[in-house]
Amino acid sequence: MSTQSELIDKYFEGSLSESEKSTFDNLMESDPDFRETVTFQMKTKLAFQNKERKSLKGFLEQIEGDIRQSDNHPKTIRFWPYMAAAIMVLFLTITYFVKKASNPDDVAYSQDFYAYYEAYPNVVKPITRGESIDPEELEKAAFIAYESRDFRQADSLFSLLMSQQNEYILFYKGITKIELEQYDSANLLFENYLYSEGMQFRDQAKWYLALSHLVKGDSIKGKEELVKLRKSSGYKMEEVERLLLNLE
Repeated sequence: MSTQSELIDKYFEGSLSESEKSTFDNLMESDPDFRETVTFQMKTKLAFQNKERKSLKGFLEQIEGDIRQSDNHPKTIRFWPYMAAAIMVLFLTITYFVKKASNPDDVAYSQDFYAYYEAYPNVVKPITRGESIDPEELEKAAFIAYESRDFRQADSLFSLLMSQQNEYILFYKGITKIELEQYDSANLLFENYLYSEGMQFRDQAKWYLALSHLVKGDSIKGKEELVKLRKSSGYKMEEVERLLLNLE
């Protein structure tokens, strides 16, 4: 059985088996230390990727400047094929290590998620700061926890409200699941909301469903939801178009 370190390595390499992926997802949901390690490594790899790209750009700009300065020295021309070959070798080397350091399916799409995600505001039951609540008012308590970003408490309280006929509970519980990094549960809640009679947050549910797929590295399903959203309304249209362009 793979150790946690091996699971993380395979995750970034994109080589997890089905059983290992299930174990990985369970650890992401249940083990805060494991989740923190994965998140830290993801951010580190993204930073490395950006740094290497900037380094390559700076190097090429320097070479271009040297070539321009040598325009008055014809002898330099004979060395240009060797210089071009050196640049190509450097480019391929950096590309190799960047790709090795970051699996596109897991990191690039996660980068899209972090760039566009923010929790949806509470527009159902606005809370006045310092407002006291009756212990029986579970819905108000749930949204107070939600606004306070106590998402574990909000998740527990939304669970108690699931038997009510308020479809928006599915939507907001889906957001809490994203915040808790329980993306499979979030996807199921958003899909259930879209199959329900709820109308208030249909476009928003599609948007968050797409982002939830992307953070898991599933660009196909993420793109499908973005296309559906583009066809159905103008919600987040600028962001939708940019994301679809990134996914081409």
